[in-house]
Amino acid sequence: MLSGCGFHLRSYELDSAVESFALTGDTRARIAGPLRRAMSQAGVTEISIQDAALVIDVLDERSDRRSASIAGRARAAEYEMSYGVRFRVLADGTELAAPQWLWRERVYRIDRENIVGSSEEQTILEREMMQDLVSQIVRIVDTVSRNASNTES
Repeated sequence: MLSGCGFHLRSYELDSAVESFALTGDTRARIAGPLRRAMSQAGVTEISIQDAALVIDVLDERSDRRSASIAGRARAAEYEMSYGVRFRVLADGTELAAPQWLWRERVYRIDRENIVGSSEEQTILEREMMQDLVSQIVRIVDTVSRNASNTES
């Protein structure tokens, strides 16, 4: 029934343009695990940097949280969270995507009656921001790898 409405899961066919990748730089960054999983789900195998067709170099990551609005008694009513990652994409020593920052920001409301719920909401939003950035990195890798393979042919 769903096939008739045009719905389909978003996926990337990176394995046609890229057969392997290596993750370098800050490999202990919080985004490293989700990025590895996304590339694997896209059909790309992670191997050593010497043999990889493509290198994703995680240069930096930053996260921040600040008050977005104040309620009575000078307490924060909402917080704005931001998460960013700086990366570049290389193939055979050639820079396919120059170093760039990707950022996501979200605002969430603090419920003083339900602090556990507010904490869980923060965790969910952090995960969503990270997944948004991973998806964007995979799309960039897809685009630059297809462009590079088109210029080679």
